[in-house]
Parts: sequence; structure tokens; C-alpha cells
Amino acid sequence: MAINRLIKFNLPLILASAVLSLLIVLAIFDQFRKPSSPTSPDQCLICHSDVRDMSASHPVKVFGCAKCHLGNPDVADKAIAHRGMVKNPSDLHWVTKTCGQSSCHPTWARHVRKSIMTTNSGIVASTLYQWQEKTTPDDSSLAIANVPDTSLTTSHLRKMCAGCHINKPTGDLPGEFGLRGGGCNDCHLVNKDSSRHPTLTVQMPVEVCAKCHNRSDRTGLTYQGKFESEGYGTPYKQGALSDQTLSGARFYYHILPDVHYEKGMTCIDCHPAEDVMGDGRKHAHLEDQVHIRCTTCHQAKLAKPSKSNLVWKIVQSNPVLTVPKDSLLVQVRKNIFLSNVFRKDGQIILIRKTDGKALPVKQTSHQPDCNIPGHERLSCQGCHSAYTPQCYGCHDVYDPRKKQLDKISLQETKGHWSEGRSYLRFEEPTLGVDNRNRIMPFAPGCQVFLTVLNDKGTIARQARYLTMAPFDPHSTRSKTPVCEDCHHSAKRLGLSDGQLSVQNGQLKTNSLYDAPAAGLGNYPLEQMVTVNGRTTQKMSRLKARPFNRNEIKRIVRVSYCLTCHDRPNDAIYRYFKRSVRRFKQESALPCNSLERVAP
Repeated sequence: MAINRLIKFNLPLILASAVLSLLIVLAIFDQFRKPSSPTSPDQCLICHSDVRDMSASHPVKVFGCAKCHLGNPDVADKAIAHRGMVKNPSDLHWVTKTCGQSSCHPTWARHVRKSIMTTNSGIVASTLYQWQEKTTPDDSSLAIANVPDTSLTTSHLRKMCAGCHINKPTGDLPGEFGLRGGGCNDCHLVNKDSSRHPTLTVQMPVEVCAKCHNRSDRTGLTYQGKFESEGYGTPYKQGALSDQTLSGARFYYHILPDVHYEKGMTCIDCHPAEDVMGDGRKHAHLEDQVHIRCTTCHQAKLAKPSKSNLVWKIVQSNPVLTVPKDSLLVQVRKNIFLSNVFRKDGQIILIRKTDGKALPVKQTSHQPDCNIPGHERLSCQGCHSAYTPQCYGCHDVYDPRKKQLDKISLQETKGHWSEGRSYLRFEEPTLGVDNRNRIMPFAPGCQVFLTVLNDKGTIARQARYLTMAPFDPHSTRSKTPVCEDCHHSAKRLGLSDGQLSVQNGQLKTNSLYDAPAAGLGNYPLEQMVTVNGRTTQKMSRLKARPFNRNEIKRIVRVSYCLTCHDRPNDAIYRYFKRSVRRFKQESALPCNSLERVAP
């Protein structure tokens, strides 16, 4: 009876204790079964307890494993837990479920899948156009991973070009090709020590970019002052070939690097995220996706980004970026800002993204040599590019008797391509008019001498596909050539690598070699245009072109003025229209005693 009375008296307390105990048990159970959340990682960490943080912004204790790697984090059975798991979360085939999920980086995931680094649309369209299988080189709808195996051109693209796009799997191919790809990890993954979980970074060194950008236009090499040489392996070292080698058994020489590289700047110090990962639109060519210009920093325009602008997340993600509160940032385009360039103490400064060092940025808006009349279309690269890597006349041979790895299907298929090296040069750039009507450096892009063999190993057909392309060499130097180096240079004008002269009022050029006698065709490989304005090669952009006849004559005529007026702050440039009028009307002027180009 006493016990009954005791239970009756304390029944509410006993029930409350039982309920509390049950809740505690359920909470403990729930702690081990719930999927990852900001306060409760998944059960993966029970086994993988030694996993290190991917980065300061991706702590394992918060994210767990399944948020990135998928799988089933609610069970302890290894086979079931690993079902549906992905090794590389950043692979673009499933990135929307991982890095691109709504609570993480959905914007960048969408942009990257459409970016030029994923599609390589320019390489595809330009090659199809060059090899006469397409009517335009400016098609943004194409993608290297979707190129069908239907022709010689597509075979060439699949077997020679398809090893360089970021939506290919990483590790799928031997050598440097296997290092490329893997989606976001292609750039952001570092410390690939197999014994530990790799880490992520937003402070990518130059080598990350140069992993891909060391062929074709070779900007990743040129920026560092590396010139890919001919295959002789000189200068020899202790009786052996040079140890200055690139991937694919290539050699290089050291030459002047880009001035920005000399100042310790990496590629990401200039190129904002939208340049690299895209802006959400498909583009036909790399320069269409690149928003930065030299004038973005050197003739800076500042504005205040909205609080929701992506630039603030970029600032927060980099530990060395200390942008003062309420700063005006340098604006690239509408809604695109540089996270590391702003005004401080009345001066425009750039913060290096890898170490936080501040560099002053010289402003050029009022410099005479940047405001010479007649140079309105002249790009900064037209004067400040010290040289352009130039690779002329590649010899591609197709042999149907052999097989070769198809870099898209990853199968050995019929048909083998080999590429003979041509002659390489690092010389002053040829200039022309790009697809935006700017005067830019041009270089071969590409020049193919094609030989197709038959099943007996004899020549079935031959063809020449010579193409020139506008681009930024990334060989910027502060010192520029003197004016006459452009205004009286056959090479700069695209007329060939010879001497320019005026005979009986007519422009003449004499090439350094006899192209027809060498079997290279009717014109030198360096030549884009004749003195009469006839284009001698294709351009890799539909609207790009060499200088026309009238432009060539106008440029050369200025060379007469330069005999006396070789300084950009000379009075004739300050009053240019009046100076031109005097030149036309006053025959007593000293420059009018020179032999002039006929109108």
C-alpha cells in the first residue's frame, strides 16, 4: 500500500522523467542518423575521422562528407553508405547536385557549364571553318565534348584537341592531359597527396592556368617569359639535351616575361571570376568571355557594388583581401567588379590575391602617348606587346592504316594523326583589325599543311589551310617601340617579314625567302595582306581582317612625319587636323621633299 501511495503521489514526476529519458535517447539516436546540417555532420565521420578541412570555408565538422560526395550518410553499412557516392564532386556531369546545389555555388556552377573553358567552342568552330566544313568561325553553340566522328576535321578535333576542356574527367589520359579536367577542381584543387584529403583554394598560382594555356597561343608560357623553342634541345647541358623542358618533350628558352609577372602578379590578379568561369552566356571565342581590359585598371572607373553582388563573396573567400568597408571598387562592366582593385589614400591600388601585397596602379588617361590622334582604335597590346610567339606551317598527316586514342570516347579508333613541327619565332607582332574593330596583334592560328594517306600509304590528297588569329600575347612591357617601328614595318603591317620601300610612288616589299620556291604557296607564311589590300590567309574570326589598302597607305604616310616629329607630345599631334592640312597644301615642308606613297 505504501508503495502504491508513493507511486500515486510521484506519478507525474515519474512520467516526466520517463518522457525526458525517451527524448534524450531519441536525440542521441537522431544525432547519428540525421543527414548533414550546419550543426550536425553526417555519419561518414565515424569512419573517416581523420579527414582534414578542404578549406577554411569548408570545415568538415560543419559540412561532413555527403554534402559534397553524396552517398547515404544515414547508415553505418559501408556498401549502402557508399552507394551513389561520387569521388569528384566538382565534375560538371553532376555538379548541380554538389558544388552547385542551392545552398552552395549555384550561380558559378551554371556559368562554368556554359563557359568557353568547358565548350572550347572557338577551337571547334574555327577548325571547322578553316578546314572548309563550316561557313563561320563564330558559332557559340558548339562544344568539344559533343563533336561527332564524321569527317577528317572532327577526327582531328577528337584525337588532337579534345584533351583540354574542364568537363572531361581528370586522370582519364596519360601525361599532362590527365591533369586537366575535373570541373571546378581543375583550378581550385591543390595538395593532391593521395594519403590525405586534398584541399581547395581561391589563390591559384600561374602554374594552374599554364597547365592548359601552354599550347596554341601559349599565353601561359609567354607571360612567364618562356619561349617554346624548336626541338633541338639546345643549349646542351653537360653533353645532354637542355633540362628546360615542357610537357610533350618540348624545350623552351628564357626571355623577357610580362611586366605584370615581374611584379609578382598571377593570372587571377587581373582576370575576375567572370573571365574564367563565365558570365552565364555561351561565347564563340575566349576574348568574348574575357571582360577585363588594360584600361580597366589603368584608366580606372570606380563604383559601389550592391550588397548582393558576387564580388563581396569573392572578397570574403580570400584571406588576404582586406577591402576597406564602403570601398568603391574598380568596375569592369555592369555588375562585374574587381575584388582587389580600389582607391586608397587618393591612389588606385591592386592587392595581390596570393599574398596581399599592395601595388600602385599607374593611371594613363592623360598620358600623351596614350592619346595620339588617329590611334583611337589602337589597343594597348598593339604597342605594349614586346613580342608574339609565332608558330608557322604545321604539317598534319592522317594515316588510315593506324589507330589512335580518341580523347572523347577514350577508345582506340581507326585513323592516326601526326603533327610535324614548323618553324617557331618570337618576334614583334603583326597587327590587324580584330572582330571588335580594334587594332590588335595577330599570330598564326593555325597554319595547316594537310597530307592524307590512303590504305597503301601513298598520298591521297594534300591541302593548305592558312589562318591568322587576333589575340593578346601577354608579353606586356612598359617600354614601347618607337613610332617608325610600326609605321614603316612590313611585318607590323602584315605585309611579310621583309623590307618595306617606296618606288615610284608605289609601296614595295621584298620577302626574306622565296615562298613559291620553297613549296609553301604564293605568299610568305607571315603575310596576311598584299600592298594592294588582297588578303592572303583566312582569319579565325569572321569580322577580323588585315589592314586594307587605304589603311596601309595612311599608316606609311605618317612615317614621313616621324623623321622630325617622333615624340607623342609634339605639336603636330596636338593640332593634328591642322597639321594634316598643312602637309597636303604646303609643298615647301621638308617632309614633302621625300618620295610619297601615291594616293
